[in-house]
Amino acid sequence: MLDDIVKAPSTNSDLYHEWCSPAYCGFLKAPEKGEEYDHTPHSLPKGVMKAIRPVFEELASQDNLFRVLNRSTQNPNESYHSVLWSMAPKIRSSSGTIIDFCVALSVIVYNNGFQSLLPLFESLLGSNGTFTSSIFQRLDQQRVTLEVRKKSKSVNHSMNPLLSSFNKTQDDADDSYVPGAY
Repeated sequence: MLDDIVKAPSTNSDLYHEWCSPAYCGFLKAPEKGEEYDHTPHSLPKGVMKAIRPVFEELASQDNLFRVLNRSTQNPNESYHSVLWSMAPKIRSSSGTIIDFCVALSVIVYNNGFQSLLPLFESLLGSNGTFTSSIFQRLDQQRVTLEVRKKSKSVNHSMNPLLSSFNKTQDDADDSYVPGAY
């Protein structure tokens, strides 16, 4: 991602392609095809690049990496949508009323768990059954336990190799610096 920000201010007279991969860089592919490459249509002024570089660096920061390392998402709606579509699958045709009802139920379950449906059942049916309240309690416990396991397992399996390779590349990046040598 950082190579995009480095090469974006390239012009025909001032080239910045030392970070580019020949697999996707049009400038590096052009000689193979026997063509001349023109930067004019898509180069950005250096002032613009200077202004947006902090945004790129923020997106590539370790904090953002940690947020997506455990295979989770940065989109908070994705988890809610999985609850909604479990109640009203996309493969089954439903009326607008059913979808509205499923949306309301999924909001309740997503925000407060299955036990928050007990007052709704009581107002509709007159009372809650013993098995209904116990199964809702189990479903809430299962939901929390499953999420904790999923997060801890994926963090352990995916974060350690990536961080060790990241630290290794950081260590290899600048061997010329020695503390106290200068």
